Amino acid sequence: MHQCLCVVEIVSLICEQIEEGSLPSFARVCRAFVDPALDVLWSHQNSLGNILRCMPEGIWEEVLDEPEVTWIMNRPVLPSDWERPLVHARRVKSFNYDGRCIEPGYPTSAEFLESLRLCWPWQQLFPNLQTLYFYSRREWTFQYVRLFLSPQIHDLFLARPQAAAHLSLLPTIAAECPLLRDLEIQYTDRGFDFKGPVSALVTGLHRLESITLPCLDNVALAHIARLPGLKSLTLENQPAIGSFPAGIFSNDIIFPALQSLDITGDDVETIIPLLALMTHARLRDLTIDLPEKIPAKRITALHSAIVRSCTNSHASLEQITFGQFSGGRTTVPTDAEITSYLVEGAKILSLATFRNLSVVFVTTPLGVDLDDTIAADLAQTWPQLSELSLLASSYVNHRSRITLQGLVPFARHCPHLYSLSLPLDATSSAWPQKLIASEADGSAGGSGRRVQQTSLLHMIVMRSPIADPLHVAGFLSSVFPKLTGILTDQHIRGDAGEAEAEAGVFSEKWSTVMATLPVLRSARMEEQKWMRRGG
Repeated sequence: MHQCLCVVEIVSLICEQIEEGSLPSFARVCRAFVDPALDVLWSHQNSLGNILRCMPEGIWEEVLDEPEVTWIMNRPVLPSDWERPLVHARRVKSFNYDGRCIEPGYPTSAEFLESLRLCWPWQQLFPNLQTLYFYSRREWTFQYVRLFLSPQIHDLFLARPQAAAHLSLLPTIAAECPLLRDLEIQYTDRGFDFKGPVSALVTGLHRLESITLPCLDNVALAHIARLPGLKSLTLENQPAIGSFPAGIFSNDIIFPALQSLDITGDDVETIIPLLALMTHARLRDLTIDLPEKIPAKRITALHSAIVRSCTNSHASLEQITFGQFSGGRTTVPTDAEITSYLVEGAKILSLATFRNLSVVFVTTPLGVDLDDTIAADLAQTWPQLSELSLLASSYVNHRSRITLQGLVPFARHCPHLYSLSLPLDATSSAWPQKLIASEADGSAGGSGRRVQQTSLLHMIVMRSPIADPLHVAGFLSSVFPKLTGILTDQHIRGDAGEAEAEAGVFSEKWSTVMATLPVLRSARMEEQKWMRRGG
């Protein structure tokens, strides 16, 4: 045997590259391969079943007790019965306990966990565990998370603590798992104070790199703001934070490593104070989720606050998301609602200071009032765009003023754009040939080349009016020859709501466009093939 294979670290690296099904055969080749192969085989477990199967037969009996799977102990466990399980328990580095799983081999009941707690000879089931996913389906199983907590854990996901006792357990995790880097807790509100216990947990941790929590108090926010390694922060239900004591951050560089920020708040006024803490961060990804109906003026104020607060992110920010496209049923707005909720297209350009954006999702109650000029400005402002979406969440999109002509700047200036979600006005029968020709013949400062973009694959046009689907298909196929998918309001929501008849007609015509595109693409490819042959 080559002397390199006598080095355990090298054999371990080899084992990590071998498919799981082949590892037992590899382990049987040579005694030197056994332990490294078993380490890899046992490193991740989705159930306690494999550990228990290492024990002598007859100790456990599996019973399906709807809606759970439980294992019943048939006789007392002797010390010798634990020898094999304990050897392999040391190898487990990652464990997934999912109380929603009801399958043979996946014991999840509280009765089973209690039996295991009483007889397991160690304090922790897996002393070398580094990653734990623990989803408690029933209230009485969450308490058994302590069985799995290990001082070595650096990634921890906890779901559904439901009782006051469960929340009381959270602050103690900081002492039990001091090396935690990634922390995520999902909580279903049961009327208890969640913010206090989870904030106490966070303030006891000093190595955090990623946090996903419903909310934090000011003390915890001040603590994580000073963490040198925090890269990702998600607050899913953050209330207003109030003001910090004067000068609390005067000598600190706060959030120095933060790259991703995701905040869900109940109002713009909740979000803006949090953004004010981001002056030193170099964000790459910013996501802000708001309630469905936020007036246009407050949305504009939020945009201004982002530009004002995230000054260090003007060059680094790559992805920005506002609102959340639910896909639920929308209604036709009244004139008063149009006045309140329609965002002026020019206001979107206030985000132009983030010059390297590649993904832009802005979802507002009524959408954004756009025309061809603003569309051209957007395309020139963000040439790195790969995804752009400007849609409505609560109402039918206000009738767009972007014509087919307004798509040409995206073809010219955004070579990486592959997904475009914009309402259009495709009712004009005039082919936008003049602009394309000016590019083709080199006039009007053109490049002398045809305007064509080969990255765009998908479009969402919602309830865009359309007259002649063949005319539209011909234009889109010419400018975006790789375009394969077009979705409308009815495709996404499945219900047009008000003005259903008109929406149905539009959707049918856009379906015709989508069906025509591959025919035109095939014809073009055939022509190109004959041209290459000289025929």
